[in-house]
Amino acid sequence: MNRKPPLEIDGLVSLPDWHPGFTDTHFHSAAVANSGIAPAGLLEKLFGAGMGMIVDVAIQPEDVIVNRALSERFPRLLRTCGIHPSISDRQDWLKALEMVEREIASGDFAAVGETGLDWYRMYAPRPRQLDLFQRHLEAAVRHDLPVIVHNREADRDCLELLSRHPPARGGVMHCFSSQPEWVQRFVDVGMYISFAGNVTFRSAETLREAARLTPEDRLLLETDAPFLAPHPHRDRVNQPGMVVFTYSVVAEARGCSVEKVRDTVAANARRLFERPGFSTPREAES
Repeated sequence: MNRKPPLEIDGLVSLPDWHPGFTDTHFHSAAVANSGIAPAGLLEKLFGAGMGMIVDVAIQPEDVIVNRALSERFPRLLRTCGIHPSISDRQDWLKALEMVEREIASGDFAAVGETGLDWYRMYAPRPRQLDLFQRHLEAAVRHDLPVIVHNREADRDCLELLSRHPPARGGVMHCFSSQPEWVQRFVDVGMYISFAGNVTFRSAETLREAARLTPEDRLLLETDAPFLAPHPHRDRVNQPGMVVFTYSVVAEARGCSVEKVRDTVAANARRLFERPGFSTPREAES
């Protein structure tokens, strides 16, 4: 299905709940480019409007060609590298993993991943996915980096591997979609819990309960752009500025202000992802 273009930045910053300093801990510049939108122009407008930290997630080593150029241009853009479960069926998966390792060894990355397990679509057989996930966790330990985890109907296996191979810096359960009782289980093995646009869907009461239960010091928010555009704009291509809708819904679920959630997420993201020489100054609201 063809989707409408993303909402314009000018329209988003005029919303009552827009505040400078929003963080988006997960978007895909390569996929945004593949959707026909120039990520550089989009990011220039976003950062010009006061957007805070954005984490650009590569799902295969080839994506770093895009996110390297962007990170050199935009100091508040962090980047990651990994092999997504949807890429795990590639014939050269071991070579791709070596490419990921070489990229990460350059020291210019904030996290390992996106990696993880997907038992819903089963892109590759379980042994392959489990092997790749474990290798990513081991790489995160070697390079002292957090890990970004994709988990689709694989709660127990993700938790078991994270328990057996805990990344020293912890990581993110990205686009959390598990039952609320799994929040604390993943927190207990060092993970942060990140909610995407699907927490805004009308049918997502269970996810909103999970967002309410997430400890304040482990809460993150994201777009997963260009995917998972939030309600009421699910027919559009997503972009990082549309995270405002997710902040609004999570603030309501937690019974606090949008500004409170903004500050909480920004502090948590800095604690998890920041590296020497990186800072995310928040523009004063006036």
